[in-house]
Amino acid sequence: MFVEIIKKKLKGDILVPGKKGRDAAVCVLFNSHYEILLIKRPDNPEDPWSGQVSFPGGHFEPEDVYLNITALRELREETGITDAEIIGLMDVEHPRNFPGMDVYPFVCFREEFGELRKQKGEVSYFLMPRISDLKRLNKNIKVGNNYSIEECFVYGNDIIWGMTYRIISHLMDLFQDH
Repeated sequence: MFVEIIKKKLKGDILVPGKKGRDAAVCVLFNSHYEILLIKRPDNPEDPWSGQVSFPGGHFEPEDVYLNITALRELREETGITDAEIIGLMDVEHPRNFPGMDVYPFVCFREEFGELRKQKGEVSYFLMPRISDLKRLNKNIKVGNNYSIEECFVYGNDIIWGMTYRIISHLMDLFQDH
């Protein structure tokens, strides 16, 4: 099965201890239809990623102990999914607006996404693009108080850019033979 092939391309050691205030984890969940699960964050002036498309994820909490637990906890809180399988870990990413933060992308699999439950205040809606349907573009995107030409994906009316774009690009590399 293709999950085993993807698993061989990833880091197998998923027990990474976290550091509060510095580390975060995201769940890069895909299903048997090669769809990925993304969330649209609500507009919130106190959120540095307000209104952006991202993976379910968030900050490490000491009770998590390991970052894979953070990824699964955030997936459960933001989507209601409780039974995704972690198949490996991608390289650590760093958001441009918080370069000192380490974000650990855990690649997860679930046969079907099933019924999803939005976490109030954290998720406006879900996006489920097929990986093969995402096309790279360059768009003028507002970054802080300025505009910048950024590589991105457009899915419906949403722009996927920044760290989420980079993670999806790496995921596409893993899937290029499938």
